Amino acid sequence: MARLYDTAKSTLALRQRKRFLLSQLKILPDSLRASLVERFSRCGKTNCHCHHGGDKHGPFYYLTQCLAVGKVNKFLLKATAQQQAARTGIDHYRQLQEQLEELSQINAELLRRQENLGHD
Repeated sequence: MARLYDTAKSTLALRQRKRFLLSQLKILPDSLRASLVERFSRCGKTNCHCHHGGDKHGPFYYLTQCLAVGKVNKFLLKATAQQQAARTGIDHYRQLQEQLEELSQINAELLRRQENLGHD
Protein backbone atom coordinates (compact mmCIF):
# COMPACT_ATOMS: atom_id res chain seq x y z
CA MET A 1 0.00 0.00 0.00
CA ALA A 2 1.28 3.45 -0.89
CA ARG A 3 2.33 5.97 1.70
CA LEU A 4 0.05 9.01 1.80
CA TYR A 5 1.69 12.37 1.19
CA ASP A 6 0.36 15.76 2.24
CA THR A 7 -1.50 17.15 -0.76
CA ALA A 8 -3.59 19.66 1.24
CA LYS A 9 -1.02 22.36 0.52
CA SER A 10 -1.58 25.32 -1.75
CA THR A 11 -1.30 24.79 -5.49
CA LEU A 12 1.89 26.87 -5.47
CA ALA A 13 3.41 24.70 -2.72
CA LEU A 14 2.46 21.53 -4.63
CA ARG A 15 4.07 22.84 -7.79
CA GLN A 16 7.22 23.79 -5.86
CA ARG A 17 7.39 20.32 -4.30
CA LYS A 18 6.85 18.80 -7.75
CA ARG A 19 9.74 20.83 -9.19
CA PHE A 20 11.95 19.76 -6.29
CA LEU A 21 11.03 16.07 -6.73
CA LEU A 22 11.76 16.23 -10.45
CA SER A 23 15.14 17.86 -9.77
CA GLN A 24 16.00 15.08 -7.29
CA LEU A 25 14.68 12.19 -9.36
CA LYS A 26 17.53 9.85 -10.29
CA ILE A 27 17.54 6.34 -11.57
CA LEU A 28 20.61 4.79 -10.04
CA PRO A 29 22.27 2.14 -12.22
CA ASP A 30 22.17 -0.48 -9.45
CA SER A 31 18.39 -0.14 -8.82
CA LEU A 32 16.89 -3.56 -8.34
CA ARG A 33 13.22 -4.57 -8.09
CA ALA A 34 13.58 -7.73 -6.07
CA SER A 35 13.51 -9.20 -2.59
CA LEU A 36 16.39 -10.57 -0.58
CA VAL A 37 15.18 -13.65 1.26
CA GLU A 38 17.04 -15.17 4.21
CA ARG A 39 16.51 -18.91 4.66
CA PHE A 40 17.62 -21.62 7.03
CA SER A 41 17.25 -25.25 5.97
CA ARG A 42 17.89 -28.87 6.78
CA CYS A 43 20.38 -30.84 4.77
CA GLY A 44 19.95 -34.32 3.34
CA LYS A 45 22.13 -36.05 5.93
CA THR A 46 19.83 -37.85 8.39
CA ASN A 47 22.53 -37.97 11.08
CA CYS A 48 23.13 -34.23 10.96
CA HIS A 49 22.29 -32.07 13.99
CA CYS A 50 19.79 -30.09 11.89
CA HIS A 51 17.44 -33.10 11.92
CA HIS A 52 17.68 -33.70 15.67
CA GLY A 53 16.61 -30.44 17.26
CA GLY A 54 19.80 -28.60 16.40
CA ASP A 55 20.07 -25.38 14.50
CA LYS A 56 19.30 -25.47 10.81
CA HIS A 57 21.98 -24.59 8.27
CA GLY A 58 22.22 -21.02 7.11
CA PRO A 59 21.49 -18.31 6.70
CA PHE A 60 21.33 -18.59 2.93
CA TYR A 61 20.41 -15.47 0.96
CA TYR A 62 18.32 -15.68 -2.21
CA LEU A 63 17.48 -12.91 -4.61
CA THR A 64 13.88 -13.30 -5.75
CA GLN A 65 12.11 -11.45 -8.56
CA CYS A 66 8.52 -11.90 -9.67
CA LEU A 67 8.68 -11.37 -13.42
CA ALA A 68 5.16 -12.36 -14.48
CA VAL A 69 2.30 -14.51 -13.27
CA GLY A 70 3.87 -17.83 -12.34
CA LYS A 71 7.35 -16.69 -13.42
CA VAL A 72 9.82 -16.15 -10.57
CA ASN A 73 13.55 -15.63 -10.91
CA LYS A 74 15.37 -16.88 -7.79
CA PHE A 75 19.01 -17.63 -7.14
CA LEU A 76 21.45 -17.97 -4.27
CA LEU A 77 23.79 -15.08 -3.45
CA LYS A 78 26.86 -16.79 -2.03
CA ALA A 79 29.25 -13.87 -1.60
CA THR A 80 28.78 -11.19 1.05
CA ALA A 81 29.53 -8.57 -1.62
CA GLN A 82 26.64 -9.90 -3.72
CA GLN A 83 24.31 -9.74 -0.73
CA GLN A 84 25.31 -6.16 0.07
CA ALA A 85 24.97 -5.12 -3.58
CA ALA A 86 21.47 -6.63 -3.60
CA ARG A 87 20.49 -4.76 -0.41
CA THR A 88 21.77 -1.47 -1.84
CA GLY A 89 20.08 -1.96 -5.21
CA ILE A 90 16.77 -2.90 -3.57
CA ASP A 91 16.98 0.18 -1.34
CA HIS A 92 17.68 2.44 -4.33
CA TYR A 93 14.67 1.01 -6.16
CA ARG A 94 12.48 1.56 -3.08
CA GLN A 95 13.62 5.20 -2.85
CA LEU A 96 12.77 5.72 -6.53
CA GLN A 97 9.33 4.19 -5.98
CA GLU A 98 8.68 6.54 -3.06
CA GLN A 99 9.65 9.59 -5.14
CA LEU A 100 7.42 8.47 -8.02
CA GLU A 101 4.51 7.81 -5.65
CA GLU A 102 4.72 11.29 -4.15
CA LEU A 103 4.93 12.81 -7.65
CA SER A 104 1.87 10.80 -8.70
CA GLN A 105 -0.15 11.96 -5.68
CA ILE A 106 0.78 15.60 -6.35
CA ASN A 107 -0.27 15.21 -10.00
CA ALA A 108 -3.58 13.62 -8.97
CA GLU A 109 -4.30 16.53 -6.62
CA LEU A 110 -3.40 19.06 -9.32
CA LEU A 111 -5.78 17.29 -11.70
CA ARG A 112 -8.50 17.35 -9.05
CA ARG A 113 -7.96 21.13 -8.86
CA GLN A 114 -8.22 21.26 -12.67
CA GLU A 115 -4.61 22.38 -12.98
CA ASN A 116 -2.29 21.71 -15.91
CA LEU A 117 0.19 18.88 -15.28
CA GLY A 118 2.74 20.06 -17.84
CA HIS A 119 6.04 21.67 -17.03
CA ASP A 120 5.78 24.70 -14.79
